Amino acid sequence: MNKPLPWADDTPRLSLWCTVLFCCFSALLAAVYLRPQLAGLLCALPVASYLMLGLQMGMVYSVGWSVLGLAVAWLRPGNPAETLLGISATVLAAGVLAHLFALRRAALMAALRRTASPDPLTGLHNHMYLESIFGQLTRSQRGKPPTVSLMLVGLAPGAGDEQLVQAARQIEEVCRPSDWAFRFGDDRLCVLVPWVTQVQGQQIADRLLAGINAQQANAKLGLARWPDDAPALAALHKIAERNLRD
Repeated sequence: MNKPLPWADDTPRLSLWCTVLFCCFSALLAAVYLRPQLAGLLCALPVASYLMLGLQMGMVYSVGWSVLGLAVAWLRPGNPAETLLGISATVLAAGVLAHLFALRRAALMAALRRTASPDPLTGLHNHMYLESIFGQLTRSQRGKPPTVSLMLVGLAPGAGDEQLVQAARQIEEVCRPSDWAFRFGDDRLCVLVPWVTQVQGQQIADRLLAGINAQQANAKLGLARWPDDAPALAALHKIAERNLRD
């Protein structure tokens, strides 16, 4: 299978935006040559390149068109050297800042992709999504009991991929559409069960643990409730971990 180009997923409709910027930049360079007082607009070249094309192709366009634009300005007769030096410095600074911004944006996008992507083995949500979902559940109660139960499922030591998949399918069978399940480490699964009483949460936990142990032995479950047991996710997880080991 052919590998995609490194910038293939960097920007939607990349070919279209490359064409648009090619036309716009060509017109800008022609304007700079005809009217040298417009040379200050050359600083828009790197900014627009990174903004519209992303990191990879944006760098190609930024460097290429900036060099070409400055060459046009310097080769145009009648431009003062002091002005051209100032414009060159401005274009360089704009390029550096635009590149740093594009790097930051690319890192954020990569983090978002990792957060949103499900675990490839179990199909459950990635654990990096846990904090975001917990925050949403604790802020939006929809007139229901203001609680979120965190269930931490620990499989037996040495559990393999088959056991993890079985436990994940059991979670999907027992839990409700409003519940959230996550892969949490090598042998841990986590479930957020919102808007249930303490008794209801314990009943769901008991059914879940019984279903998992019917397929594999020695699984354990630790239960903790927000806000009764802890006000924050990190503390809640510690309590569930402690209850899991007891």
